[in-house]
Amino acid sequence: MERKEILKKIASIDGELSTARNLLKAISTTDYVLFPAVYESLTLTAAMRAERTACNFRHLIYSTMNITKREVMKKVAAVHEIDINYINGIFAVALPALLPKKKKSNRFELITDPLYFALDEYFKKNNMEIYGKCVVAFEHIYDKNTPSRRICDYDNIEIKPVLDVVSAFTMTDDGGRLCDVFHTTGYAEKDCTKISVMAKNKFCEWIAKR
Repeated sequence: MERKEILKKIASIDGELSTARNLLKAISTTDYVLFPAVYESLTLTAAMRAERTACNFRHLIYSTMNITKREVMKKVAAVHEIDINYINGIFAVALPALLPKKKKSNRFELITDPLYFALDEYFKKNNMEIYGKCVVAFEHIYDKNTPSRRICDYDNIEIKPVLDVVSAFTMTDDGGRLCDVFHTTGYAEKDCTKISVMAKNKFCEWIAKR
C-alpha cells in the first residue's frame, strides 16, 4: 500500500477517535436517570464507533504489515479473553461483552472474527463431537450494578452472527428441526455472554445447576 493511502487511513481513524472523545464528554454530562433515552443513544453511538475504529485498526495492520489475519486474531482473542471449554459433553464459549440489540449494530466483525479463529484453533487441537439434535443456551450476564430497566428482552438481542459462527464448528444444523435455543439472564462482576451447546438429553442437567 502506498504511503498516501496509509496516511489517509490513519487520518480516518484519528477522526473517529476525535468523535469518540466528544461523545465521551457528552456522555459524562448526561444524567442517565433524567434522560435515559439520550444517554442510551450516546453510549450506543460511542460503542459502535469504537467497534468500527478497532476494525479499521485491524485492516490497517492487514494491509501494511507482514502478518497474517490468523496471527492478529489469535492476539485479539487473547485480549478479549474468549474462553472455550468442553466438559462432560457440554461445549461452552464465554465472550467478554453483551450481545447488541437487533438493528443497532452491523459491526459484528469485532467479535465474530476473533471468535471464529479461536474456535478454529480449538477444534484443530481437540477432538469433539458434532451435535445433531441439540440445545444452544445463551446466558446474558449483566454487571451486578446494571439498573433493571436496561435489561434487554430476549427477542431484541441479536444472536444470529455469533450463533452462525458457533454452529459452524459444533453442530449439524442450527435450524429449528434439530436445534432448540434457550435464553437466561444473570448477574456478575462484569458484562459477558456465555453460549453453551449440548445434546438435548443434557439440558435438564445443565439447567438444574442454575
